[in-house]
Amino acid sequence: MAAERDSLRQRAFYLFGRAMARSDPGRLEAWVELGLTMTQLRVLFVLRAENGASAGALAERLRVTPSTLTRIVDRLVRQGLVRRETDDDDRRLVRHCLSDKGASTVEEMERRGRARMDEVLDRLSASQLERLVAALQDLAAALEAQEGEEMSRA
Repeated sequence: MAAERDSLRQRAFYLFGRAMARSDPGRLEAWVELGLTMTQLRVLFVLRAENGASAGALAERLRVTPSTLTRIVDRLVRQGLVRRETDDDDRRLVRHCLSDKGASTVEEMERRGRARMDEVLDRLSASQLERLVAALQDLAAALEAQEGEEMSRA
């Protein structure tokens, strides 16, 4: 039973990687055109979800040191993708926000990725889509549980 489960985990890992590698060339093209690093890209997507995050919150979310985050954000500010704002309630606190250019960049990357995935998902039957959605919900829940456990140990 353990060997069968191990084999299934290996297949899942391989197939997930294979699917991800082929899933999003549109977004990757936009990423390459912008000359962003993977970490810079992650900052943009985190800020889209958590606009106004502090440096400490961003560093923790991205699992980088505050000094590393400062260098990353400095580059994004120079590119006009992110701006820093002083918190109205606590002037010592600096908030990081997507600029209009940063927001439109993230939106364009999302648009390209969604258009590609819409075409791919249209190849699946309704029952295949339902199974995929159920499996992805299970995977997301497992990842969130793992992240919660890791955060509580830290």
